[in-house]
Formats: sequence, C-alpha cells, structure tokens
Amino acid sequence: MIRQGVHAIREMYGLTKGLGNLRVMLGSGLVGMVAAGLLNPVMPLYLRSRGLDFQQIGLLYTVGSLLPIFVQPVLGALSDLHGRKPFVVGLSLLTSLMVPAVALVDDPTPLAAVMILKMLLARSAAPVSNAMVADFAPTKQRATIFAMLDATSNLVFVAALFASSAVIRTLSVSGTFFLAGALFLVGSLMLLSLDDSRSPPRAEAGAGGVRTGWALALQGLMSPFTYVKDHPRLAGLFLWQFFFTFALALFPTYLPLYAVELGAPGELVGPLVAASWLVFAFVQPFGGRLSDRLPRRVGLITLGLLGMAVMAALLGASGWLPHGYALGALVVAWVLLAVPDGLHRGSASALVVEQVPSPAERGRFMGALGSSAALAGVLAPITYGFVAQKAGIGFTFLLSSAALVLALGCVSRVRESAELPPDAAPVAALTPHSEPG
Repeated sequence: MIRQGVHAIREMYGLTKGLGNLRVMLGSGLVGMVAAGLLNPVMPLYLRSRGLDFQQIGLLYTVGSLLPIFVQPVLGALSDLHGRKPFVVGLSLLTSLMVPAVALVDDPTPLAAVMILKMLLARSAAPVSNAMVADFAPTKQRATIFAMLDATSNLVFVAALFASSAVIRTLSVSGTFFLAGALFLVGSLMLLSLDDSRSPPRAEAGAGGVRTGWALALQGLMSPFTYVKDHPRLAGLFLWQFFFTFALALFPTYLPLYAVELGAPGELVGPLVAASWLVFAFVQPFGGRLSDRLPRRVGLITLGLLGMAVMAALLGASGWLPHGYALGALVVAWVLLAVPDGLHRGSASALVVEQVPSPAERGRFMGALGSSAALAGVLAPITYGFVAQKAGIGFTFLLSSAALVLALGCVSRVRESAELPPDAAPVAALTPHSEPG
C-alpha cells in the first residue's frame, strides 16, 4: 500500500509539471490528510471520554453541518471579490489552531463549542479550496487531475489510519492532537507560497461600506435559489449534489455498526472500511482518464451512480440473508461499491466546474453548491437515525440506494456542451508551460 501511495504521489507530481500552484495544494492537502487520518479513529472516543453522550455528539455534528449552509455561499462570493488565497490560507490556519485547542478543553460545553467552530471553519473553506483547484486545473486534464488528487489523498489518509494506533500508543491521545495540529499548521503555511497573480477575473466590487457588505452576504445566502432561477438547467446539478451527499452520509457511521451487527469482530471493522477506500483510490485515476477521453461526462456519472445504487441495495439486503452469508455479502457489496464510485467521481467534479456560468463567480457557485451539500449533511443523520431506530440498519442502506437513484435522475438532466465555452476554461486553459513556478 505504501508503494502504491508513493507511486500515486509521483504520478500526480508528474501530472502537475509546470503547475506550481497545484503542486502546492497537493503537498498541503497530503500533509492535512496525514493529520486527519491520525485523528479519525480517536475523535469519537475522545468526545465520549470528555462526557459527551451520543445525543450530544450527534447534535454537535448536526450544528457543525448546519452553519456552513449559510456561511459557504457568502465565503464563496467574497473569494470571487477579494481573491481566494486570503480565505484559503486564513481558514486553514484557524482550523489548524482549533485541533490542539480540542485537547486542551476538558469541560463538555466549551469542548462542543470548539468542535463546532472547527467544523464550521473546515467545512466552510471547502468550496473556496475547490474553486481554487478549479482555477488552476488545465481544462483538458480536469477530470484526471481531480481524480488523481483525490486518489492520492485517500491513499495517504488510509496509510495514516493504519499508523494512528501506533502514534496514539506512543504520544497518547492529547499528544496525537498536538501532532495533528502541527501537521495542519505546516500544511496551512505551505499555502502561503500560492501564486494567485494569474487567477481568473474577479467579480466587480461595489462602492464599499457596511451596506455593500450586507448586500454581498445576502447575495451569497440567496445564491442557490438565484442560480436555479437564472439558469434552470442548473436545478438538476443542485439536486444531484443534495441527494448524492445525503446518500454518502450514511456510510461512515452505519457501515461499521452494520458490520458488527452481522457478526464482524470489532478489530476487523477498520480494515474492512480501509479496503473500500483503497479500491476507491486505485480506481479513481482510471475513471478520470476515461472521462477526459469521452465527449460527455454525464453518461459515466449516471453509470457510476447506478452501480452505487445497486451495491447499496445489496448492502441493505445483506441483513436478510442467512447468518453464514450475511457478512460475506456485506463485505463484497461494500468493496464493489467503491468501483463505480471511483470511476465516476472525477468526472462529477469536472462536470461541476464546467457548469459554472463564469470563472468570475466560481467561488460563489461552489459555495452555493456546498450549501446544498451541507443541507443534506444536516438532514441525513436525523433521517437515517429515525429509520435505523424504527426499521433497522438494513433499511437505511435501502434509503441510501433510493437517494442514489434520485441523484442519477437529477444529474441525467444536466446539459453539457460538446465544447467548453471560452469563459469556462480556468485561468485561460493553463498549459504545463504557462503556470508560474
């Protein structure tokens, strides 16, 4: 796995030859993924050890998902106006400081407040970061680069997951938080070397003042509705984002619980989850390259969503099989689900960028789309929790499958042109020789 990860990093480094900004974001992202992988196994247990019960933890994550609904569009619009680098660097630095702060707080109420602030900063920064990657990605390799970025990050994350237990034993839980915070800080400082002098045209600024600021904030909040009103063709894309995020929100929490319910030993749950991540990471580059060679992206996306829907339904049906077969069916369906997911994910990322009405409003558009995803992130835990309580965990996977089918129906209505209009190409369609650094 380590060898494959190193190979993926080298391939990604070669793919971004001459694209200095993408290399900076790749390096920063990989350092951040190491930190995230170290924290992932310990965070829920740490919150429980500090006195938060399951209901409080669920409420904490719900609030952390609720606030970005309103913040993401505003930050996206501001990044169009003032440039992305200040927001990406600033939010990243603040988030890195929140991680060790979690380890310093013992009282449950302040701890919950720190966690909510951390999630708000991290999740609100995502659309601006995505817009910045889109600014620097060359048009003809867009899906390939998105897929390789994601695959490389996933491989590093899985490696960090496997290393986390040894790190925690050596440094203790608090020490792991401080190490992760230091890694996040290093990744944030790396972003200072970004060169945004050749960013896309910025949105026109108003006359300034408090009234203009409030108008911009209101414009950002209303942007999801404004986009659908002004560009009806985008309705399918926004609905796809909602249903796809809703469907994916099930797996991190309920797949481990479902596996244990069907008889998986607790110590094997981690490797089971990691196996799907690895398959996903290995498949993504092939999907990205395939997407860049096809005249349309929607076809590959719909096939990927269909495959995911089938596998999610099989996961739900696994619980009804005889005891000796249920766990095996779950493992097979879970690992196979990563194949259609990996094949279409880079294509979906590229499609989103290509649907932006203008590069000058890319941040606002990404923020509006992120707001749709954040809304799904709020509703999904509540819905899945209710279904699991009333009907059993298996039915939550059937609900996720239905959401994937709805996402398929929505994205199939997205219209794309055979050739990108000139203003849709980020940074004048950067070539490997035109990017500074």
